[in-house]
Amino acid sequence: MAARCDCLFLFLILSTVHTQVVSNGQAQLVYSWKSLDYSWPNETVKHSYIINKQFIVENNIISGIKVLDGNVYVTVPRWRPGVPSTLNKVITDPTNTEESILEPYPNWEMQTLGDCNALQYAQSMEVDPNTGYMWIIDVGRTDTLTNHPQNLCPAKLIIYDVRNDQLIHVYEFPDAVVSRTSNLINDLVLDYVNGAVAFAYITDPGDVKLIVYDHETDWSYFFQHPSMEAEPDTAAIVAVEDNDMTTRMNINAIAMSYDFRLVYYFPLQAYSIYRVSTDVLRNQSSIFSVETVGQRNQLTGGMVASDQALYNGGLTMNAVYKLPFGQFDNQITLLSNDPDLRWVDALAIDVQQNLWFTANSLDLFLVEEMNFTKINMHIWKIPIGENVYISDAKSRTMA
Repeated sequence: MAARCDCLFLFLILSTVHTQVVSNGQAQLVYSWKSLDYSWPNETVKHSYIINKQFIVENNIISGIKVLDGNVYVTVPRWRPGVPSTLNKVITDPTNTEESILEPYPNWEMQTLGDCNALQYAQSMEVDPNTGYMWIIDVGRTDTLTNHPQNLCPAKLIIYDVRNDQLIHVYEFPDAVVSRTSNLINDLVLDYVNGAVAFAYITDPGDVKLIVYDHETDWSYFFQHPSMEAEPDTAAIVAVEDNDMTTRMNINAIAMSYDFRLVYYFPLQAYSIYRVSTDVLRNQSSIFSVETVGQRNQLTGGMVASDQALYNGGLTMNAVYKLPFGQFDNQITLLSNDPDLRWVDALAIDVQQNLWFTANSLDLFLVEEMNFTKINMHIWKIPIGENVYISDAKSRTMA
C-alpha cells in the first residue's frame, strides 16, 4: 500500500458485519525478518552503500508480493532514503542457509536512483502465469514519506518477461494522467480480452484516481469518483495493537473478477466495497457508474480475487478474511489475533491455489517506532483450493 499521513481527528467506528471464524491449521509462515538484507555483488559494495547512506536498514521494509513458478517477488518501497533495491526476489543467503535475503530484480542496474530507465519506486506488480510477464508500476518519485520527496522521474509501467529475462515494453505515463509530483500509484490488475491482456487498471491514492492503461493502443487515461476518497465517517486513527496511527488513505486495493467483467476496489480508509464494470473502464468517454456491494468490518489496504471470493486483511484484529462473492455480509476469518499478522499489506494467489500475503508492521514503520531487533516482517501462505482470477485467461477469453 502507499500511505500519506495527515493529522485529522480521533474517531473509531464499530461494524455490524457478520463474521464466520474458520480455524486454518494449514497456514504457513514462510519467511520472517528482523531487518532486510540484499544479495550484494561483494562486501565492498555493501560497505560503500552504508557509508554513503544508500542503504539505511531501518528504512527498508517489504510491501508488495507476487509468486510465479515457485519464486517469490517482493517490493521494498522507496518511502524514505536508503533503499538500495525496490523490486526483489526472495532467495536463500548463500553465506547462511538459515536466512533469506533479497536479490534485486531483474538486476542491480535496474535499481539505479535517478536513472529514469531504471526502477525508482516499485510499489506493486502483477504477474501473468499465462505469459510469464511481470507488470511493474513505478511511481517515479521517492522519499514520499519525508518532507522532501524526490520527483526524479515520470511514473511508468514496465512489462518484463520473467521466464526469458527480457524487457518487453515500457510505457511512460503523461503528467496529465499520472502526476510526476504527487502520484502514489499503488496496485494493479490485468484485464483480458480475446485471449490477451488488453487493459491494466491502477489505483492512485495520492491523486485519488483509477488509472486505465490501454495496452492495445499504448494509451492511458483515468477516472475519478467520490467512492475513491476516504470515507468521512471512518477512523482517522487506525488502531493496531498498541499503536494509534493518524492517517487518511484513499483508493488503495483493487481486484478483478474471474470473468473479467467487474473491478472491485476500496480506499484503505473506508469500510465500503465498490465495483465498476470493465465495460465502463474500457471506454475513456464512459460515465463512471459505480456500485456499493458490501461492507468490511475493518480497515485494510490490500485485496486479491480468486474465482470464488475476495480476500483482504484486517488491521485492528491482525487478521485475514475471505468474502465469498454474493455473500459479502458473511465474512469468513481465516486467521486472526496473531502478532505475526500485524498490518497485512499485500496479497497474491499463485497457480497452485495458495494465498500469499505480507504482514509488515507498517503502522510502526510510518511513525518510526519499528524495532529492528525483533522479527516484524513476515510472508505467509495458505492453501485455499481456488484459482487466481487470471488463471487460464487466454483460453477462457478467446472470442
